[in-house]
Amino acid sequence: MVSNTHLWTPEKLAKKTRAEIEDLRARAVRLGAADLVRMCDLDLSSRPLKAIRPGKNSTAKKLHRQVVLGYHFVCSKGRGISEEADGRFWSGSWVVAEQNVKESIRRGAYLALHETKAATSYRQGKVVAYRKSPREMIDKENDGIEFLVEETDQQLSWVGSGSGEKGYYWSEPLKGSE
Repeated sequence: MVSNTHLWTPEKLAKKTRAEIEDLRARAVRLGAADLVRMCDLDLSSRPLKAIRPGKNSTAKKLHRQVVLGYHFVCSKGRGISEEADGRFWSGSWVVAEQNVKESIRRGAYLALHETKAATSYRQGKVVAYRKSPREMIDKENDGIEFLVEETDQQLSWVGSGSGEKGYYWSEPLKGSE
């Protein structure tokens, strides 16, 4: 059995706010503390989400006040990935809102690539930069986003819902945006 590299317990996490757990999880991802990431995921999944009132707090407005802290993509092994000499890699091109990416990088976001949503990630790490890249898509914007990632060994479980190839791990609303 692998020993913990921290002093966190489920009981200690339960005393923290959702925002504090999300920040702790992001730090655990960057530091490669897989056991703590799993513990945070379990804690967050057990907490109810705040209800959204219609009108002023519509889903679209709520999303603008949040930041994506984690990007999960279904991606066949190696598809579109290019390696850098320093151990980092470019993710391949994804249709993601550029304004989300800029704030995500400032907040220390991570990226995880999965074969399937049910499988843990096979490549993952901290997003350190991005670039626009052309995509060959019909009836869609021609620019995608490629992420430059500092790779970590810690495999991550899928986060996000929906039927597509993308899953986002969102933060709590930013302070002062309500």
